[in-house]
Amino acid sequence: MQTLCPKPDVCGSCGWSHIPYQKQLQQKLSDINGSFKIKKLDLRVEEIIPAPKTEHYRNRMDFVIDWQGAVGLREKGKWWRVIDDHSCFLADEQIDTLYTAARDWAKNAGLSFYDRKANIGFLRYAVIRSTTLGQTMLTIVTSTPKDADEEAAAKLAFEKLNDLAGPTTLVWSLNHTISDVSIGDELRVLYGPGAIEEHIGGYKYRISPNAFFQTNPTGAVYLQDTIREFAGDLTDKTLLDLYCGTGFFAISMANDAKQTLGVELVPEAIKDARLNAELNGVTIDFHDAKTEDYNWMEIGADVVILDPPRAGMHDKALRDVIAALPSRIVYVSCNYKNFAREMVELGKYYDVEHIRAIDMFPHTPHVELVTALVKKV
Repeated sequence: MQTLCPKPDVCGSCGWSHIPYQKQLQQKLSDINGSFKIKKLDLRVEEIIPAPKTEHYRNRMDFVIDWQGAVGLREKGKWWRVIDDHSCFLADEQIDTLYTAARDWAKNAGLSFYDRKANIGFLRYAVIRSTTLGQTMLTIVTSTPKDADEEAAAKLAFEKLNDLAGPTTLVWSLNHTISDVSIGDELRVLYGPGAIEEHIGGYKYRISPNAFFQTNPTGAVYLQDTIREFAGDLTDKTLLDLYCGTGFFAISMANDAKQTLGVELVPEAIKDARLNAELNGVTIDFHDAKTEDYNWMEIGADVVILDPPRAGMHDKALRDVIAALPSRIVYVSCNYKNFAREMVELGKYYDVEHIRAIDMFPHTPHVELVTALVKKV
Protein backbone atom coordinates (compact mmCIF):
# COMPACT_ATOMS: atom_id res chain seq x y z
CA MET A 1 0.00 0.00 0.00
CA GLN A 2 1.23 3.50 -0.85
CA THR A 3 2.54 5.52 2.07
CA LEU A 4 3.46 9.17 2.49
CA CYS A 5 6.70 8.22 4.23
CA PRO A 6 9.56 7.35 1.83
CA LYS A 7 11.13 4.94 4.35
CA PRO A 8 8.27 3.41 6.36
CA ASP A 9 10.11 0.13 6.79
CA VAL A 10 12.86 1.70 8.91
CA CYS A 11 11.46 4.99 10.24
CA GLY A 12 9.07 4.84 13.17
CA SER A 13 8.08 8.51 13.37
CA CYS A 14 4.62 8.11 11.87
CA GLY A 15 3.64 4.42 11.98
CA TRP A 16 0.15 4.93 10.53
CA SER A 17 1.00 6.70 7.27
CA HIS A 18 -0.14 3.65 5.30
CA ILE A 19 -3.70 3.93 6.70
CA PRO A 20 -6.24 6.27 5.02
CA TYR A 21 -6.86 9.24 7.30
CA GLN A 22 -10.58 8.62 7.93
CA LYS A 23 -9.74 5.07 9.01
CA GLN A 24 -7.10 6.46 11.36
CA LEU A 25 -9.77 8.56 13.08
CA GLN A 26 -12.09 5.56 13.39
CA GLN A 27 -9.29 3.45 14.81
CA LYS A 28 -8.39 6.07 17.40
CA LEU A 29 -11.98 6.19 18.64
CA SER A 30 -12.05 2.41 18.74
CA ASP A 31 -8.79 2.27 20.70
CA ILE A 32 -9.97 4.85 23.25
CA ASN A 33 -13.27 3.08 23.81
CA GLY A 34 -11.47 -0.25 23.99
CA SER A 35 -9.35 1.08 26.85
CA PHE A 36 -12.50 2.15 28.68
CA LYS A 37 -13.98 -1.29 28.20
CA ILE A 38 -10.88 -2.98 29.59
CA LYS A 39 -11.17 -0.85 32.74
CA LYS A 40 -14.94 -1.53 32.88
CA LEU A 41 -15.76 2.17 32.59
CA ASP A 42 -19.22 3.15 31.41
CA LEU A 43 -17.77 5.72 28.99
CA ARG A 44 -17.79 6.11 25.26
CA VAL A 45 -16.27 8.73 22.97
CA GLU A 46 -18.31 9.43 19.86
CA GLU A 47 -16.70 12.68 18.72
CA ILE A 48 -13.22 13.21 17.27
CA ILE A 49 -12.13 16.48 15.70
CA PRO A 50 -9.93 15.85 12.65
CA ALA A 51 -6.63 17.67 12.26
CA PRO A 52 -6.87 20.68 9.92
CA LYS A 53 -3.52 19.65 8.41
CA THR A 54 -2.43 16.04 8.10
CA GLU A 55 1.00 16.74 6.61
CA HIS A 56 3.76 19.18 7.56
CA TYR A 57 1.99 20.06 10.81
CA ARG A 58 4.76 19.49 13.37
CA ASN A 59 6.56 22.60 14.62
CA ARG A 60 9.43 20.74 16.28
CA MET A 61 11.78 17.96 15.19
CA ASP A 62 14.78 16.57 17.07
CA PHE A 63 17.38 15.26 14.63
CA VAL A 64 20.10 12.95 15.94
CA ILE A 65 23.75 13.37 14.96
CA ASP A 66 25.45 9.99 15.28
CA TRP A 67 29.11 9.00 15.70
CA GLN A 68 29.59 8.67 11.93
CA GLY A 69 28.05 12.05 11.13
CA ALA A 70 24.65 10.81 9.99
CA VAL A 71 21.97 13.39 10.73
CA GLY A 72 18.30 12.45 10.89
CA LEU A 73 15.74 10.38 12.76
CA ARG A 74 16.38 7.14 14.57
CA GLU A 75 15.56 3.82 12.98
CA LYS A 76 12.47 2.08 14.29
CA GLY A 77 13.38 0.13 17.41
CA LYS A 78 17.11 0.87 17.05
CA TRP A 79 18.17 3.85 19.15
CA TRP A 80 21.79 3.50 18.01
CA ARG A 81 21.06 3.81 14.28
CA VAL A 82 20.21 7.04 12.46
CA ILE A 83 18.58 7.36 9.04
CA ASP A 84 20.75 9.89 7.25
CA ASP A 85 19.20 12.40 4.85
CA HIS A 86 15.68 11.66 6.08
CA SER A 87 13.52 14.25 7.81
CA CYS A 88 9.76 13.64 8.00
CA PHE A 89 6.67 14.54 6.00
CA LEU A 90 5.00 15.50 9.28
CA ALA A 91 7.47 18.37 9.82
CA ASP A 92 6.73 21.94 8.80
CA GLU A 93 8.34 22.86 5.47
CA GLN A 94 10.50 25.46 7.24
CA ILE A 95 11.98 22.64 9.32
CA ASP A 96 12.75 20.62 6.19
CA THR A 97 14.74 23.54 4.78
CA LEU A 98 16.72 24.07 7.97
CA TYR A 99 17.32 20.34 8.35
CA THR A 100 19.03 20.16 4.97
CA ALA A 101 21.24 23.13 5.87
CA ALA A 102 22.07 21.78 9.34
CA ARG A 103 22.89 18.31 7.96
CA ASP A 104 25.24 19.70 5.32
CA TRP A 105 26.89 21.92 7.92
CA ALA A 106 27.38 19.13 10.46
CA LYS A 107 29.16 16.94 7.92
CA ASN A 108 31.55 19.72 6.94
CA ALA A 109 32.00 21.70 10.15
CA GLY A 110 35.18 19.92 11.19
CA LEU A 111 33.73 19.09 14.61
CA SER A 112 33.65 15.62 16.12
CA PHE A 113 30.47 13.55 16.37
CA TYR A 114 29.14 12.12 19.62
CA ASP A 115 29.53 8.38 20.17
CA ARG A 116 26.66 7.32 22.44
CA LYS A 117 28.33 4.07 23.41
CA ALA A 118 31.76 5.48 24.26
CA ASN A 119 30.36 8.85 25.49
CA ILE A 120 32.94 10.84 23.54
CA GLY A 121 32.58 13.41 20.79
CA PHE A 122 30.97 16.80 20.36
CA LEU A 123 27.91 17.18 18.08
CA ARG A 124 24.78 15.44 19.46
CA TYR A 125 21.50 16.89 18.12
CA ALA A 126 20.02 19.51 15.82
CA VAL A 127 16.66 20.60 17.24
CA ILE A 128 14.56 22.69 14.87
CA ARG A 129 11.39 24.58 15.77
CA SER A 130 9.12 26.78 13.67
CA THR A 131 6.01 28.92 14.02
CA THR A 132 3.12 29.83 11.76
CA LEU A 133 4.51 33.39 11.78
CA GLY A 134 7.54 32.20 9.80
CA GLN A 135 9.98 32.26 12.71
CA THR A 136 12.49 29.46 13.22
CA MET A 137 14.80 28.30 15.99
CA LEU A 138 17.82 26.08 15.41
CA THR A 139 19.39 24.60 18.53
CA ILE A 140 22.60 22.59 18.26
CA VAL A 141 23.10 20.31 21.26
CA THR A 142 26.71 19.40 22.00
CA SER A 143 28.95 17.96 24.67
CA THR A 144 31.12 20.27 26.73
CA PRO A 145 34.12 21.45 24.67
CA LYS A 146 37.16 19.45 25.78
CA ASP A 147 39.47 22.45 25.59
CA ALA A 148 39.76 26.06 24.45
CA ASP A 149 40.66 25.02 20.89
CA GLU A 150 37.45 22.99 20.48
CA GLU A 151 35.37 25.84 21.89
CA ALA A 152 36.96 28.32 19.47
CA ALA A 153 36.40 25.93 16.55
CA ALA A 154 32.76 25.50 17.57
CA LYS A 155 32.14 29.25 17.69
CA LEU A 156 33.62 29.68 14.24
CA ALA A 157 31.54 26.77 12.91
CA PHE A 158 28.34 28.21 14.43
CA GLU A 159 29.01 31.50 12.66
CA LYS A 160 29.12 29.62 9.36
CA LEU A 161 25.96 27.71 10.27
CA ASN A 162 24.08 30.94 10.91
CA ASP A 163 25.15 32.31 7.53
CA LEU A 164 24.17 29.05 5.81
CA ALA A 165 20.82 28.36 7.50
CA GLY A 166 19.64 31.85 8.51
CA PRO A 167 17.25 30.90 11.35
CA THR A 168 15.42 33.55 13.35
CA THR A 169 17.56 32.51 16.28
CA LEU A 170 20.51 30.13 16.72
CA VAL A 171 21.17 28.57 20.11
CA TRP A 172 24.10 26.52 21.38
CA SER A 173 22.87 24.04 23.99
CA LEU A 174 25.54 22.29 26.06
CA ASN A 175 24.83 18.96 27.69
CA HIS A 176 27.40 18.50 30.45
CA THR A 177 26.21 14.95 31.19
CA ILE A 178 26.30 11.64 29.34
CA SER A 179 22.49 11.49 29.25
CA ASP A 180 21.31 11.06 25.67
CA VAL A 181 18.70 13.81 25.59
CA SER A 182 18.01 16.54 23.05
CA ILE A 183 18.20 19.37 25.58
CA GLY A 184 21.21 20.83 27.34
CA ASP A 185 21.69 22.25 30.81
CA GLU A 186 23.46 25.37 29.55
CA LEU A 187 22.08 27.60 26.81
CA ARG A 188 24.09 30.14 24.84
CA VAL A 189 22.14 32.36 22.45
CA LEU A 190 24.45 32.96 19.51
CA TYR A 191 22.23 34.88 17.10
CA GLY A 192 18.76 36.39 17.35
CA PRO A 193 16.54 36.79 20.42
CA GLY A 194 16.89 33.25 21.80
CA ALA A 195 13.16 32.56 21.46
CA ILE A 196 10.44 32.51 18.81
CA GLU A 197 6.84 33.66 18.94
CA GLU A 198 3.59 31.93 18.02
CA HIS A 199 0.03 33.24 17.79
CA ILE A 200 -2.84 30.83 18.45
CA GLY A 201 -6.48 31.72 18.99
CA GLY A 202 -5.68 35.42 19.18
CA TYR A 203 -3.07 34.94 21.94
CA LYS A 204 0.69 35.40 21.79
CA TYR A 205 3.18 32.84 23.05
CA ARG A 206 6.95 32.97 23.50
CA ILE A 207 8.77 29.68 22.95
CA SER A 208 12.27 29.20 24.38
CA PRO A 209 14.63 26.31 23.52
CA ASN A 210 13.85 23.96 26.42
CA ALA A 211 10.18 24.78 26.98
CA PHE A 212 7.37 22.51 25.84
CA PHE A 213 4.83 23.92 23.39
CA GLN A 214 1.99 22.30 21.47
CA THR A 215 3.60 20.54 18.51
CA ASN A 216 0.61 21.03 16.19
CA PRO A 217 -0.18 24.77 16.07
CA THR A 218 -3.00 24.47 13.53
CA GLY A 219 -4.76 21.86 15.66
CA ALA A 220 -3.96 23.56 18.97
CA VAL A 221 -6.71 26.14 18.54
CA TYR A 222 -9.31 23.32 18.67
CA LEU A 223 -7.72 22.07 21.86
CA GLN A 224 -7.72 25.57 23.31
CA ASP A 225 -11.38 26.14 22.41
CA THR A 226 -12.43 22.77 23.84
CA ILE A 227 -10.76 23.41 27.20
CA ARG A 228 -12.47 26.80 27.46
CA GLU A 229 -15.83 25.26 26.54
CA PHE A 230 -15.48 22.40 29.03
CA ALA A 231 -14.36 24.73 31.84
CA GLY A 232 -17.80 26.37 31.81
CA ASP A 233 -18.61 29.78 33.26
CA LEU A 234 -15.55 31.01 35.18
CA THR A 235 -17.15 34.18 36.55
CA ASP A 236 -16.07 34.71 40.19
CA LYS A 237 -14.21 31.39 40.15
CA THR A 238 -10.62 30.38 40.85
CA LEU A 239 -8.94 28.51 37.98
CA LEU A 240 -5.94 26.27 38.61
CA ASP A 241 -3.88 24.97 35.68
CA LEU A 242 -1.71 22.05 36.79
CA TYR A 243 1.13 21.00 34.45
CA CYS A 244 0.61 24.43 32.88
CA GLY A 245 3.74 24.53 30.69
CA THR A 246 4.17 27.96 29.14
CA GLY A 247 0.62 28.95 30.07
CA PHE A 248 -1.09 27.89 26.86
CA PHE A 249 -4.50 27.19 28.44
CA ALA A 250 -4.38 29.53 31.44
CA ILE A 251 -3.61 32.60 29.36
CA SER A 252 -6.62 32.08 27.11
CA MET A 253 -8.94 31.82 30.15
CA ALA A 254 -7.49 34.22 32.71
CA ASN A 255 -9.73 37.15 31.81
CA ASP A 256 -12.82 35.00 32.43
CA ALA A 257 -11.86 33.92 35.96
CA LYS A 258 -11.62 35.78 39.26
CA GLN A 259 -8.17 34.31 39.89
CA THR A 260 -5.89 32.09 37.81
CA LEU A 261 -2.91 30.05 38.96
CA GLY A 262 -0.49 27.78 37.09
CA VAL A 263 1.94 25.12 38.30
CA GLU A 264 4.78 23.65 36.23
CA LEU A 265 8.02 21.89 37.17
CA VAL A 266 10.20 23.18 34.29
CA PRO A 267 11.78 26.55 35.27
CA GLU A 268 12.23 27.66 31.64
CA ALA A 269 8.54 27.02 30.96
CA ILE A 270 7.46 29.10 33.97
CA LYS A 271 9.75 31.91 32.85
CA ASP A 272 8.08 31.81 29.44
CA ALA A 273 4.63 31.58 31.04
CA ARG A 274 5.20 34.78 32.98
CA LEU A 275 6.41 36.57 29.87
CA ASN A 276 3.43 35.20 27.94
CA ALA A 277 1.05 36.57 30.57
CA GLU A 278 2.64 40.00 30.12
CA LEU A 279 2.46 39.70 26.33
CA ASN A 280 -1.29 39.07 26.57
CA GLY A 281 -2.04 41.56 29.35
CA VAL A 282 -3.39 38.98 31.82
CA THR A 283 -2.64 38.35 35.48
CA ILE A 284 -1.73 34.79 36.46
CA ASP A 285 0.11 33.51 39.54
CA PHE A 286 2.62 31.00 38.16
CA HIS A 287 4.56 28.61 40.40
CA ASP A 288 7.70 26.64 39.53
CA ALA A 289 7.12 23.29 41.27
CA LYS A 290 6.22 19.66 40.75
CA THR A 291 2.46 19.24 40.82
CA GLU A 292 2.77 16.44 43.38
CA ASP A 293 4.95 18.61 45.65
CA TYR A 294 3.06 21.91 45.43
CA ASN A 295 0.54 22.57 48.19
CA TRP A 296 -2.41 23.93 46.23
CA MET A 297 -5.20 22.29 48.20
CA GLU A 298 -5.88 25.35 50.37
CA ILE A 299 -6.38 27.59 47.33
CA GLY A 300 -9.98 26.52 46.99
CA ALA A 301 -9.83 26.13 43.21
CA ASP A 302 -13.25 25.82 41.59
CA VAL A 303 -11.99 24.56 38.23
CA VAL A 304 -8.79 22.54 37.77
CA ILE A 305 -7.14 21.80 34.42
CA LEU A 306 -5.09 18.61 34.39
CA ASP A 307 -2.71 18.16 31.46
CA PRO A 308 -0.13 15.65 32.67
CA PRO A 309 2.70 14.18 30.58
CA ARG A 310 2.23 10.96 28.63
CA ALA A 311 3.07 8.88 31.72
CA GLY A 312 -0.02 10.27 33.47
CA MET A 313 -0.42 11.82 36.88
CA HIS A 314 1.83 11.08 39.83
CA ASP A 315 -0.04 8.95 42.39
CA LYS A 316 0.23 11.71 45.00
CA ALA A 317 -1.10 14.31 42.58
CA LEU A 318 -4.12 12.09 41.92
CA ARG A 319 -4.66 11.66 45.66
CA ASP A 320 -4.46 15.44 46.13
CA VAL A 321 -7.10 16.03 43.46
CA ILE A 322 -9.43 13.53 45.10
CA ALA A 323 -8.79 15.06 48.54
CA ALA A 324 -9.47 18.61 47.29
CA LEU A 325 -12.49 17.63 45.15
CA PRO A 326 -12.79 20.79 43.02
CA SER A 327 -16.27 21.23 41.59
CA ARG A 328 -15.03 20.80 38.01
CA ILE A 329 -12.01 19.21 36.35
CA VAL A 330 -10.97 19.50 32.73
CA TYR A 331 -8.66 16.58 32.05
CA VAL A 332 -6.46 16.81 28.94
CA SER A 333 -4.81 13.48 28.19
CA CYS A 334 -2.35 12.52 25.48
CA ASN A 335 -2.42 8.93 26.75
CA TYR A 336 -5.97 7.57 26.93
CA LYS A 337 -4.77 4.33 28.54
CA ASN A 338 -3.44 6.20 31.57
CA PHE A 339 -6.55 8.36 31.63
CA ALA A 340 -8.72 5.23 31.74
CA ARG A 341 -6.65 3.91 34.64
CA GLU A 342 -7.05 7.17 36.58
CA MET A 343 -10.77 7.40 35.78
CA VAL A 344 -11.30 4.22 37.79
CA GLU A 345 -10.58 6.38 40.86
CA LEU A 346 -11.87 9.74 39.63
CA GLY A 347 -15.16 8.12 38.56
CA LYS A 348 -15.98 7.43 42.21
CA TYR A 349 -16.27 11.17 42.82
CA TYR A 350 -16.98 12.69 39.39
CA ASP A 351 -19.45 12.33 36.55
CA VAL A 352 -18.38 12.84 32.95
CA GLU A 353 -20.23 15.82 31.49
CA HIS A 354 -18.43 16.00 28.12
CA ILE A 355 -15.74 13.97 26.40
CA ARG A 356 -14.08 14.70 23.07
CA ALA A 357 -11.06 13.45 21.14
CA ILE A 358 -8.95 15.85 19.11
CA ASP A 359 -6.52 14.48 16.55
CA MET A 360 -3.35 16.48 17.03
CA PHE A 361 -1.08 13.73 15.70
CA PRO A 362 -2.16 12.44 12.26
CA HIS A 363 -0.41 9.30 10.96
CA THR A 364 0.49 8.21 14.50
CA PRO A 365 -1.52 6.23 17.08
CA HIS A 366 -1.53 9.22 19.44
CA VAL A 367 -4.54 11.45 20.12
CA GLU A 368 -5.62 14.09 22.64
CA LEU A 369 -8.63 13.29 24.81
CA VAL A 370 -10.42 16.09 26.70
CA THR A 371 -12.95 15.29 29.44
CA ALA A 372 -15.12 17.57 31.58
CA LEU A 373 -15.66 16.08 35.03
CA VAL A 374 -18.21 17.48 37.49
CA LYS A 375 -18.31 16.54 41.15
CA LYS A 376 -21.07 14.12 42.08
CA VAL A 377 -23.90 15.63 44.13
